[in-house]
Amino acid sequence: MSRLDPATYHVPVMLRECIEALHIVPGGTYVDATLGGGGHTQAILDALAGTGQLLSFDADDVAIQRCRNRFASAIEAQQLRIIHANFDTMPEHVSAVDGVHGVLFDLGVSSYQFDHHPRGFSFRMMAPLDMRFGQEGPTAADLLNSLDERAIADMLFRYGDEPSARKLSRAAVQRRIIAPFKTTADVRDVVVQTIPPHHQIKTMARVFQALRIAVNDELGRLERTLRSIIPSLVPQGRIVVMSYHSLEDRIVKDVFRASPDLDVLTRKPIEASDSEVEQNPRARSARLRIAERR
Repeated sequence: MSRLDPATYHVPVMLRECIEALHIVPGGTYVDATLGGGGHTQAILDALAGTGQLLSFDADDVAIQRCRNRFASAIEAQQLRIIHANFDTMPEHVSAVDGVHGVLFDLGVSSYQFDHHPRGFSFRMMAPLDMRFGQEGPTAADLLNSLDERAIADMLFRYGDEPSARKLSRAAVQRRIIAPFKTTADVRDVVVQTIPPHHQIKTMARVFQALRIAVNDELGRLERTLRSIIPSLVPQGRIVVMSYHSLEDRIVKDVFRASPDLDVLTRKPIEASDSEVEQNPRARSARLRIAERR
């Protein structure tokens, strides 16, 4: 089966390193903050070997339905709770358990969402310009149709590190006068008409990243959740976070260093091996950081 088959969602990045970092103990309580296709959830259940419990979160209804089918036996045995919500709701859900032994965040967007999802996460496919992981809040189209020129430029620069943010913002505002943004093709058209051909692909990637981060408040959710989950950890309980761009990694590093209750176990982030990157190119940008509750 191809790694891009919808049934696989994506190949879990640094799977062995993530499970080792969690330091799973029999009977422990663990959290998979980003269920996705269930790769990390499966590995945690395997390591628990029928003991303890696992809570797995995802706001994407497609991911939830697939994993409820995939893990039906573990759910029935009450070893797994699948929670249809963004991971920033985690503190209220774990408040009912007697301490958490480990939390894993895999912040990457799955291959399925990039390559098959109908909400327009990828500039390579024609889809409505939505980009929400769940079903609440404004879409990417809403942002491009309502924000003023300066706000769009700030969004593209802050979340996408886009050097042509002002030029693209101006073009977007001019374009929406003619017709509102509705699909991924509308954004592609703005980039194609504004950016030289040899820069267009990278520009599209940065623009779509910026829109997705803004729509889902990814950085704000991450920082709030990291800070709020620390008190729920048992002594020697671990937070393991795999990020895929510098904005996320900086937040993780800063939260870990600022907490008086955590020991940081990774002075530098762990990176994927050359062989893994060769097999799974999306592992190239992954950075893994680990902290432990004192």
